[in-house]
Amino acid sequence: MKDAFKNIARIEEIASVLIRHGFGHLVERSGIGGRIARRGKAGGEAKFATRAERVRKTLEELGPTFVKFGQVLSLRSDLLPDDVIIELRKLQDTVPPFPVKEVKSVIMEEFGRPAEELYGSFNEEPLAAASIGQVHRAALKDGTQVAVKVRRPGIEAVIKRDLDIMRTLARLFEKYIPESRYYDPAGLVDEFEKTITRELDFVIEGRNGERFQEDFRGDERVHVPAVIGDLTKRRVLTAEFSSGKKVSDFFGEGGTRRHDLARRINDLYLAQIFEHGFFHADPHPGNIFVMEDGSICFHDFGIVGEIDERMKENLADLFLAFVDKDMDGIVDSYLNMGAISEDTDRNAFKNDIGDFINAYYRLPMKEFSFAEVMRNMIDIGKKYHIKVKRELLLLGKTFMGVESIVRNLDPDFNLAENIRPFAARLMLRELMPSMSKKDVYRAMRTINRFSRDLPENLTRLAKNLGEKGLELKLRHEKLEDLEAHIDKASNRLSFSLIIAAIIIGSSIIMQVHIGPSYDGIPIIGFSGYIIALLLGFWLVWSIFRSGKL
Repeated sequence: MKDAFKNIARIEEIASVLIRHGFGHLVERSGIGGRIARRGKAGGEAKFATRAERVRKTLEELGPTFVKFGQVLSLRSDLLPDDVIIELRKLQDTVPPFPVKEVKSVIMEEFGRPAEELYGSFNEEPLAAASIGQVHRAALKDGTQVAVKVRRPGIEAVIKRDLDIMRTLARLFEKYIPESRYYDPAGLVDEFEKTITRELDFVIEGRNGERFQEDFRGDERVHVPAVIGDLTKRRVLTAEFSSGKKVSDFFGEGGTRRHDLARRINDLYLAQIFEHGFFHADPHPGNIFVMEDGSICFHDFGIVGEIDERMKENLADLFLAFVDKDMDGIVDSYLNMGAISEDTDRNAFKNDIGDFINAYYRLPMKEFSFAEVMRNMIDIGKKYHIKVKRELLLLGKTFMGVESIVRNLDPDFNLAENIRPFAARLMLRELMPSMSKKDVYRAMRTINRFSRDLPENLTRLAKNLGEKGLELKLRHEKLEDLEAHIDKASNRLSFSLIIAAIIIGSSIIMQVHIGPSYDGIPIIGFSGYIIALLLGFWLVWSIFRSGKL
């Protein structure tokens, strides 16, 4: 009963803040109006601020849970207007630090032992403080320098209470404000709950760091602070302290080092996305350090993204189609990554995409921005009610951060040329591409799309047959010979496909220059041509000998 009264008081507080920032009409229509809505009037600032600014200020005033919610919403460029997205990205997750006495109390509760016994030394001045946790520098008993992240006391209960209220408000909005259903309020709250629940558990963050470390094991370009497992629990994370410099410290430098750093950071993110399918999704300068040996150190694995093989294929497909100006490939690749209905007008969508792409092609390729391409395609998709998967939206935000860092290091860095080899290698692994550079990629993408979409097309065909039926008229002669002819033809067809695959694969290897080479010619690719030639001669000879060309 006490919690219920607290929730009522919090709902009244939320309603009052909404009214003060000019959203009283939502309070009235949502069914929580009445006496609450009549309590106050919109503040003076609401009369002059834009709608987007009022949204941001409302979330800031409502506290940490709503600030985090706004940060999650900032990914939803497929749903929200650009001006709102821009304002939501300004939300800062900074709050005053909490006393070191409370820090040590949490450590005691988690481990049953005081910080003085667990660590050789513990610096009482925090390195950083946020709504979820606070970081202190410490040392282990053997002198190893570590960073200790401690969850803010009571934050879990605050977030749980606010989540309950958010769910209630979402249901009321969907019931009484029909136009809000397009934004799927309940779905947004569910998505936020999953995100914030993972972020509250530091054990998950530690495992993310360990997985990232495993992905790059043996790669001297990468440094990941080791997690101290014995000193990590749900509310406390202990990891190796990084002594490197923030990447932003190199933004004003001259010389070739900035170019090398730009390439290295870009390559490492492309490897995360196209090779591992698991990426660090919070790439701002405070989370990326440069070590003395030049290796790149990644911090804070509270926000990570994971994409499956199909998504990786679609991304590679989309990029290669964009570079080759293959409009059908661009549209098909993008639509394969989103939730579309049967009513989606593909031709109209293709025309709108074409207008944007044609304008973009006038820019020098070194100014290519994959993040901008994705953002514009998502914006166009809004018009056609195409909802994009969260991981793709997270990927777009990640690309935006990476490109910002890379261009601050080296404004002339050619992102397009750097992405192409990664995308081509991925497609080579998945299939095997072609003969002429442009046709290779196009043929590869066509075959890949056909094989991927075949089950869905067969399902649709079966459904249509079930609903409309099928009338089939057959007339046959010499049926006894049919099986033998089909068997022979299918064997030849299969053999031909194998030869074609070898030629396609060899062509891509020759284009991308994969593997050992002799005098500039890839040995694997050249060997593939020889094998395909011999098999082709054998197939032609067998057909000629049968007397049936």
